[in-house]
Amino acid sequence: MDRFSKDIDICIILLLLNFFCIYSFIYFNLGKNIMLNFIMLGSLFMVTIVAYFRGIVEGFLFSAMIIFFYVTFIIYNNTIHRNPVELITYIWMVDIPLSAFISGKLSENINLIQSINTRLQKEYRDLITIDKTTGLSNLKGFYIDLDREMSKAKRHKLNLSLMIVKIQYYDELNAILGEKKMEEILKIISNVITLAIRGEDISYKLNKDTFAILMPSTNFQGAEVVKNRIKESISEENLKIKQEDKNVNIDIKVGIVEYKNTIKEAFEFKELAEKELEYDV
Repeated sequence: MDRFSKDIDICIILLLLNFFCIYSFIYFNLGKNIMLNFIMLGSLFMVTIVAYFRGIVEGFLFSAMIIFFYVTFIIYNNTIHRNPVELITYIWMVDIPLSAFISGKLSENINLIQSINTRLQKEYRDLITIDKTTGLSNLKGFYIDLDREMSKAKRHKLNLSLMIVKIQYYDELNAILGEKKMEEILKIISNVITLAIRGEDISYKLNKDTFAILMPSTNFQGAEVVKNRIKESISEENLKIKQEDKNVNIDIKVGIVEYKNTIKEAFEFKELAEKELEYDV
């Protein structure tokens, strides 16, 4: 990354130096072929832009085309009108492809840094296991922990329960209240869950409207106790919300499944818990 940054700095400095030299030369030779030199200056800008956006190869092709017409015009003037070939002619012939090369290299290095940055951002997102709104573990962390706890429960014949908590009418609430208010509601539910579970239990936010609680060494009856605790706390929060004159009611459904050896993988375990949501009335 540092090498690409240095290359970008060098290319920018070279381009600026190049333009400065060209401007200076034209300024001190204003009386000589001023119109032609300004046309070539415009062509230089166009070549620089083409090379930056289309790459070195297309920049070279475009500069070759410009130099061909320019040299043809110079030869015509020299042959027919006996105009001498001036130093600026050779400068344009060298400077235009040189500008295409520098601009193309600048574009290449910027694109490389952008692609590296995009890849790093993707890798960073893949590594993140925390939901930024609630501070709970996310879906990625959930599956990592669930696989581990299932293996532990199977190996040591321990109890393990999984609870899914789903917010009812999430999309309708979001449409009415807006994202900011929904974030507050998500934080309320997150706090309720955190206070209702034990220290060894782990809570997750799986998606926009679904939470999960992984409860090691807990059977179905123990999970039911946690479920009732959560529902009671949600009812209390609804009373607080109504006292604030907010016409909002948080409604949740809870599904619980206790782990059995017949459950082969984490996806199946989660699906079974989600199916139990249908029976929570």
